[in-house]
Formats: sequence, C-alpha cells, structure tokens
Amino acid sequence: MTKTKSLQSLGAMTLCVFVGLAAVGCKGVDKSRASKRTVKASIQAFDPNADIGFEFGDGGGGGEMPDDYEIRKAMDSSYGDLDGCVADYKSRKGIKAEKQLEGDLAISVKLNPKDSRPLGINASISSNHDRDEQLKTCLKQAVDKAPFPTYDGAPRIVDFSMELDPGSAYEEE
Repeated sequence: MTKTKSLQSLGAMTLCVFVGLAAVGCKGVDKSRASKRTVKASIQAFDPNADIGFEFGDGGGGGEMPDDYEIRKAMDSSYGDLDGCVADYKSRKGIKAEKQLEGDLAISVKLNPKDSRPLGINASISSNHDRDEQLKTCLKQAVDKAPFPTYDGAPRIVDFSMELDPGSAYEEE
C-alpha cells in the first residue's frame, strides 16, 4: 500500500468516525427528567451594558458558546412557575383568573458558565404591572429555578421576550 493510499484510507476512516460520533451525539430529548429544585434567594440583577471581562490563558476557560437549544429548553421549563407568579399576582390584586393581563415580559439572563444557576436576572414588564416588585421578584425566582446549561467559556447574556399573561385554554375531560 502506498503512502497516498494510506493517507486516503486514514482520512476516510476518520470521516466515518466523526459521522458516527455525530449520529450518536444527536440523541432525543429526555422528557421524563423534570427539575424538582426549589430556590428561595435574592436574585442578583446586573448591568446589561457593563463590560464582561474575558480572561484568556490560565483559568479563563475556553471560548465555548452555550447550546441555544439547551438554553431554550431551560427557559421553557420555567413557564409553569411564571404562570404561577401571574396567577398569584391576580389573586393579590383581586383580578379575575380568566382576565388576561396586558403587557410583555422581557427577561435577560446572565449565564454562569460553571453552574446551572444564572449570575443575574433582569425582568421588566411593558405595562403598569412593572411597578409590582413582588411580581417581578417572583418572575425572576421562577427563571432562577431553570437548569441552564454549563459550558467552558465566558458569561453570556441571553434575552427572552414573551407575553406576561398568554391566557389559557380549558379542556374538558
């Protein structure tokens, strides 16, 4: 076997190994795993315009980016708790449960590369409900429970926008 043929064979085998690993790595979502963690803490806010210190070299971590799908999946897991915050707010304010609240919710999460708990969370509501600190604290605590992915890189800020109260549909059994 010539040197060229050996290199071609090695290249073909390497390609096959990478394709095989990629196929194994693309597994389905584990829907049976649910987070049971409860958190009662003061959620730190952060300045979204502040400089983020990137440390390269020793101790600074790599340049890995967190997985977008895992971030969305973590945020999706907080929707039930977010709805609970809205329901509690309606109850405290004497608003009927079926009445939909106006306004959008904007949440910024400063991801912690070394831990699934965020470094900070900012929440704002585009209506007069923004003045209720108890509601905003509840919303931030709901997001803080989400198991955000860890990664080898610098802290990243991710933004989410959604309706404060998307309403509900009742199903009769």
